[in-house]
Amino acid sequence: MSKFKYFPVNWVQGMSISPEHFVNTENFFMERILRYNGLSLYPDHYGLLPMTDEKSSLVLRISGMETFGHVFLDSYSGFTPGGYLIQFSDSEEAVSCPFPDANSFVEEGWDIVLSVSPYERVPSGNPDVHEEPPRYPYVMPSISLHLIPRNGKINTYDPFSVVVGLLRKNEAGYMIDGNFIPPSLFMASHQDLRHYMGSFTKTIGKIDSSVRKIVEKAQAQASRTSEAESVLLLSKEVLRSISSLNFDWINRSYSLTPYQVIQTLTSFAGSILTGLCFLGKKEREEVLKYFYEWNGIAPATFEQQLAEVIHKPYNHNRINHSMVMIKGILDTLEELFGAISRLEFVGQHKEGIVISERRIQDTSSTDDHWTLVD
Repeated sequence: MSKFKYFPVNWVQGMSISPEHFVNTENFFMERILRYNGLSLYPDHYGLLPMTDEKSSLVLRISGMETFGHVFLDSYSGFTPGGYLIQFSDSEEAVSCPFPDANSFVEEGWDIVLSVSPYERVPSGNPDVHEEPPRYPYVMPSISLHLIPRNGKINTYDPFSVVVGLLRKNEAGYMIDGNFIPPSLFMASHQDLRHYMGSFTKTIGKIDSSVRKIVEKAQAQASRTSEAESVLLLSKEVLRSISSLNFDWINRSYSLTPYQVIQTLTSFAGSILTGLCFLGKKEREEVLKYFYEWNGIAPATFEQQLAEVIHKPYNHNRINHSMVMIKGILDTLEELFGAISRLEFVGQHKEGIVISERRIQDTSSTDDHWTLVD
């Protein structure tokens, strides 16, 4: 009994009825529904709903001078961790909070937190002048905006609060961090997530193409060096990993959650580190040195970069941190396998090869292309 605050009304024939009975009944159903929603949602499946008509589900701005300024949230459409849907887009419904004290400074900034009180009823709508007694026809939950300093830690919030932005302070005053990605339900929920999804898809496609060329060349070689055998083994592991993620990636794409994308690409990076474990110590050192020839990343640094991606915890309030790290390792792998795929044969070393850069002008791309000349 103590786990719930609201309970069904004991309706009895002839009892006196008051508005509180109906309010309590509404609260009873709402509490049970929210409890169920909270249990059915994954811990990292909340936040912004997908964008509609290319319009953002969140509009955040600041106004005023440092001493008397405010942060305004003009619109929001999304779920809290507890499963409560918050939707408003009318500027008259905007919520705000004042800037921190002028003397305060937090290097990491302040979380901008939107909170809803489901059981606090705020009258809304236009009263009917012909109705007696006069009343507002509807009620809305109470919503509010707060600034919570980070202070070197990752803040945790209640089920009915969600981070919507990050406020920073510099010499010029307060500013909203444009790199911050708020908690989002899907990759289609935020413009930056859409860009990341497009970038990841393009990079994985390039890696897949390069690795297939490497496998084809290596298998066609009459004899293979130790480095070539190791590169072939790792390339096969990469192809297996890409084939395992392809179906969901193609068919769900922007409907994937940020967590699912990070999970998938972390596993992809893990397949390469696992492939290195399949090699003997000598072969492993040889292939890492061989990679160093073509991507300029020291062997220990390459392994460390892979390990950091694999072991970095995911935090839904720090989505961009994970996205940046994943993009970094994908770009590294694209450059590495791309360079090896352009060699005359797998296992070829830089000695005796002149690497020249030339810019190829065409109507589709202005990227630099590398030409390998014997």
